[in-house]
Amino acid sequence: MKILISACVMGRKVRWNGSSKLNTEIREWAHKHGFELVPVCPEHELFGTPRRPIRLEDYGEDTRAIMGREDVTQKLREKARDIRGRHQQVVGFIGIAKSPTCSHSAGVRGVGRHIKGVMHEDAPFPTTEINSLKTARDRLQFLDRIVKYISYNKLT
Repeated sequence: MKILISACVMGRKVRWNGSSKLNTEIREWAHKHGFELVPVCPEHELFGTPRRPIRLEDYGEDTRAIMGREDVTQKLREKARDIRGRHQQVVGFIGIAKSPTCSHSAGVRGVGRHIKGVMHEDAPFPTTEINSLKTARDRLQFLDRIVKYISYNKLT
């Protein structure tokens, strides 16, 4: 079974500035529990690396993803759907904080509120951020959510 994970967490240099956010512990945890981690990065797939940073901006009742002067909101949503659709037997997603696409709670510029990044929007499976998996208890809670998802959807 597969868990999608932000590619930068797996050490790939795909962040907007060409950096990564490598976390080696998550690989060990996934291997121990029989999961295949599948690195994904909607922003890198769409725009390459390096690229201009994407900001989330408030437009009345809507939040838009802006890269430079371009509204890339719809492109990001479509790419997230495409990524989820390309992978079968996905049972979870692990994102990265402060990412407009992979953060579970991304900040919207200038308004003091947060929204889910597009990889979390509409995801049928459990999602979280790597920062929420720091302790054994945190990882156990995410594993429990995955087991419940698998049982409910009869994926075994």
